[in-house]
Amino acid sequence: MSEIEISVVMPVFNEEASLEKTVDSVLTQEGVNLELIIVDDGSTDSSATILERIAGSDQRVHVIAQKNQGITRALINGCELAKGRLIARQDAGDWSLPGRLKAQLDSLNAQTDSALSSCAVRYFSEDSEQLFEKTLSPEEALKGLRPASLKDIQGPPHHGCVMFERQAYLACGGYRDDFYVAQDLDLWTRLAEAGNHVSLAQVYYEATLRRNAISTSLRALQESSREHIFNCIIERKTKGSDKAYLDRFGHELSRDVALTTHENDAEYFYFIGSLLKQKQDRRRYFKRALALRPLHPKTMLKLILSYFS
Repeated sequence: MSEIEISVVMPVFNEEASLEKTVDSVLTQEGVNLELIIVDDGSTDSSATILERIAGSDQRVHVIAQKNQGITRALINGCELAKGRLIARQDAGDWSLPGRLKAQLDSLNAQTDSALSSCAVRYFSEDSEQLFEKTLSPEEALKGLRPASLKDIQGPPHHGCVMFERQAYLACGGYRDDFYVAQDLDLWTRLAEAGNHVSLAQVYYEATLRRNAISTSLRALQESSREHIFNCIIERKTKGSDKAYLDRFGHELSRDVALTTHENDAEYFYFIGSLLKQKQDRRRYFKRALALRPLHPKTMLKLILSYFS
């Protein structure tokens, strides 16, 4: 077998409905020698059975089973086994479009002073409605991970669309257990201290915004973690290390209380409704949000305005 160029690392937790399609989008990538490391983070559905079948039919697939410990620990465990010169991320429930891995491999090979690469992302709702596309200009890509202020921090369009040099990953300390959320932004800012961030303008990744996403259910913790990440950047720049800072404030990065199911779903429906362009689609989501959170002023206003705008 040819030497592995890219190790794709994918955590999984209860993804039986989309698992095979996601895996297929990786294994059908052309022009690269890859391995796919899947970490089953204690799934309670049929994901483990599906993964066993997939691994048995393709020797490039390696499955790690662990008790449920969360995405950060799953990523740490998966990346520890990576053999490729590069590590690419993939989220279960999302899809890598044809040519993604080859394009990112070429982008990093072409710019030897770079440590990570990302691509543009197309987002969908749980009902497969296309929402928006996100891309970063070369200037935004670099400024976002080497920020002059907190408001300047901006990571790649999605955690799953990133590829990075394995040696740079190891040298900067990899994913860190301190970060229950925003572990991706923490890693990216440290990688950007070792090399540039190459941003591809073409959409090579499709992602689904889901109700159980951390960005919805643990939004407050994400925002506070973002501030801590900026402070860590300053600590490393001025003191050479952020260890003392994390020792002091690490407890604030631990798992936060999630929203209730009703609150989480209401926030999701409101958010999706705000993104949709068709009036009837927006109204449908705002009504669903109000059914879960009656008389919510912000949602009521959006629904009313949708009849006049």
